[in-house]
Amino acid sequence: MEGINELIAEVLSSGAYKIILSGAKSGDFRRISLNLAGGEYFAEKLTEKQAFHERIPLENAQSRIAELFSDFSQLNAWSEKYEFTAKISKKGKLLAGKHAAKSAPKAEKSRDREKSYLLSNRGVIPPLVDMGVMDASGRIIKSMNDKFRQINRFLELIDELVKDEPSSPEKPLRIVDFGCGKSYLTFIVYYYFTEIAKRSVIMTGLDLKRDVIDFCSSLSEKYGYDKLKFYCGDIADYANENGGKIDLMLSLHACDTATDLALYNAVRFGAKYILSSPCCQHELNKSAELSAFPLFDDGGILRERICALMTDSIRQKLLYSLGYSSRVMEFVELSHTPKNLAIRAKKTNIPLEKRRAALNDVETALSSIKTEQTLHALLENGGFFEKLR
Repeated sequence: MEGINELIAEVLSSGAYKIILSGAKSGDFRRISLNLAGGEYFAEKLTEKQAFHERIPLENAQSRIAELFSDFSQLNAWSEKYEFTAKISKKGKLLAGKHAAKSAPKAEKSRDREKSYLLSNRGVIPPLVDMGVMDASGRIIKSMNDKFRQINRFLELIDELVKDEPSSPEKPLRIVDFGCGKSYLTFIVYYYFTEIAKRSVIMTGLDLKRDVIDFCSSLSEKYGYDKLKFYCGDIADYANENGGKIDLMLSLHACDTATDLALYNAVRFGAKYILSSPCCQHELNKSAELSAFPLFDDGGILRERICALMTDSIRQKLLYSLGYSSRVMEFVELSHTPKNLAIRAKKTNIPLEKRRAALNDVETALSSIKTEQTLHALLENGGFFEKLR
């Protein structure tokens, strides 16, 4: 389209450190975020369920970004001096503007320096460099401050959860990441435990896609992470590659009932700790009868969100019924990502009557909405509720 190449050339020549493409018209991606890091752009391409990454050298940036923009209707970009906006009208006309950049990002950066993070002052962290969060000298890229905060908050949740669990070379902490995808967070967790916490771990990543597993395995070899292995397979068929029990189960944005399969396997293999960030909870939205709650049954966004919250509440209560001190909590600030809830659980001693009450709460709720829920069905069929009846 006439004018697009000129616009992108101006954006790049200004030294834009962040470019966002939105308003998807076609293609697989709903949003693309590009961040300047180490003399190239790191692109994070989001679908409804996954995130894909691509590195774009500066010499190819103009043509590649123009190609990516062809599937979108809106572009926003920021440099030290300017903020750019561009939109394609319904008639195909390019509407573009440029004005002086605001100073808020600099103020935010100053606040970041005042806060102590688990990953602060650690020098070069290879997975963060490959994520485009850190440059080759170990400095956080300004446009990736939000991502850096999110990663640190994730590590804080894990650290708080397992801080009292002993580990040694003879008895390492056994960690499984279900539905690991190409997420660098798996590598960050391994880095944190081995390089910062100085703890012995054996870590496993599982995903359905062979290309994802091959990619992650190559990175693990590149980083020298010899106790981090990746396997291709379905969560439902997981047979515990390391044998024995799991100490910590991670599941980040496993879609819909894949989260239930991950939680079930955590229980089945006796995981002491669980941290799961659910994603795309469609099951109850499709099957729940909400006549008892007509206030929320609008057939649209209210129903979708209520069903998602009910799903996570059911999961949390079921874990509690099996002896896990558990809660649903905010993963990161809402402004950073819409997928911001996490289920955190720790195996502990909970009185039998309280566990029975939690199971009764779940089954009463399921009865009122006239449907079943996958985690409940898996646990029921697995005989986990026999002592609670």
